[in-house]
Amino acid sequence: MKTKKLLLLMAGVFLLAFASCEEDNEIPVVENTNESSNPTTEPEASEEGEEEVEEEMAAMADFTVTVENVVTPKPIFESGVFAVPVGKSGPAPLFPGDAYEFEVNAGQHVLPGDGGTRLSFVTMFVQSNDLFFAPNEEGIALYEENGAPIYGDGPVDVTDQVLLWDAGTEVNEQTGGPNQKPQQAPDAMDQGEDENGVVTEVKDNSCAFGNELPTVAEVIKVTIELVAPARFKVKIKNVSTATTISVPAQGGDARAAVPISPGVYAVHTAPAPFFVEGETATGAGLIASETGVEDVAEDGFLDALYMDTKAATGLIVPLSPGAWAVHMEGTMPLFEKNMPDFGEGLEGLAEDGNVAMLGESLMNKEGIMESGIFNTPVGASAPGPIGPGGKYQFSFTAEEGYQLSLATMFVQSNDWFYSFKPEGLPLFKDGEAMMGDVTEYVYLFDAGTEIDEYPGAGIAQVIRQGEMDAGEIDSNSNVRVVTGEEFDNIPANSYVLKVSIEAN
Repeated sequence: MKTKKLLLLMAGVFLLAFASCEEDNEIPVVENTNESSNPTTEPEASEEGEEEVEEEMAAMADFTVTVENVVTPKPIFESGVFAVPVGKSGPAPLFPGDAYEFEVNAGQHVLPGDGGTRLSFVTMFVQSNDLFFAPNEEGIALYEENGAPIYGDGPVDVTDQVLLWDAGTEVNEQTGGPNQKPQQAPDAMDQGEDENGVVTEVKDNSCAFGNELPTVAEVIKVTIELVAPARFKVKIKNVSTATTISVPAQGGDARAAVPISPGVYAVHTAPAPFFVEGETATGAGLIASETGVEDVAEDGFLDALYMDTKAATGLIVPLSPGAWAVHMEGTMPLFEKNMPDFGEGLEGLAEDGNVAMLGESLMNKEGIMESGIFNTPVGASAPGPIGPGGKYQFSFTAEEGYQLSLATMFVQSNDWFYSFKPEGLPLFKDGEAMMGDVTEYVYLFDAGTEIDEYPGAGIAQVIRQGEMDAGEIDSNSNVRVVTGEEFDNIPANSYVLKVSIEAN
């Protein structure tokens, strides 16, 4: 592997990653619109009366290629639900002694300078009208300030970072009241009186009604354990007992346990994924769910919040500087599929975004008419990667019979790169120059030089690697297509980049 040179260039560029851009949901069809015909020479008789053979000149055109990052930035890195208690076969609330467990992937950051990865979740305090457990808006940091993951002698107890909140969506009743979930039918929803309030922290163990409430630690225990590099196990346990809370609405000195509902979690870097203290629960936070937080806080229903959270979840993929070559038909200048890397610089690009060696090797390779590198974004004055909205451009002149090959790194990976087929993209078809959007001919390849980690979280990926040669060698050394089944967060190619060609 090569020295990780790309990281220092990335910090300034990636802070722009949350700029808004349009997401292209359809792959456009390539347009072949050049209407020029092949020039020919007219036959004419020689002095001896012999007719010269008509010669057809090869078509030629000037091309400009644009490589654009079309990622639509999403505020949540990873999300999901916790609904099935450990040892149970289906979704259910937690009763005393029960626990939910789930695992999350998170490196120390997703992009340089983003503040670091954090965990947030929302789950209902069931003995209420609209109370819920959640960390504060910042979430629970998964890494220390020095970049080390949180750890201890086993799971780390983070319950002191969990708070009790009032959603402000339903008027609070006396504990045990008729519009609280334990007294409602399982499928009942939104039956209490609207409060039209804002999200507030419950303090001094008392809600707006004046109910005497247990402390957070008397109801819930949350632990986080590092189970593998950049992978954490979260456990949410109900530690209440049959006498934890007074339920006077049920008569006399009645007391009960406090069930905990299924919930939604998110790994994020910016604050306030689910709600903002002092604002209404509707449409607030990064996810801006219309009814999601209310549904969880009032009834323990998570469908709306989960759907909205999933829609706000995605991987931001920068693209690295790259290399290109115009070469003869039948040649494969960059790589051969299902064969090991040529050792001519593709590894450096695919692992580190370092294009120098590959660019130099292409200059001296047989069968190549012209080659070069693209490393300075359009509108920039210095080389660097491109985040959402950024683009590279390069130009060349080519004639019929030649192909175009290029490569740029999928930066949230250990060794993935975008490219056309090994044989390249034909620049002419039936004498007409290739023009338009050619993204449908782009594939995501694995260079086969380093073991793959979870995209956007791996500690040996260039954005997060702290030292040279941190990644392990891949046991499968062949260059191969990334199918999308390797991990659950790989975006479609057309959601990450757009490659287009102009010709004249």
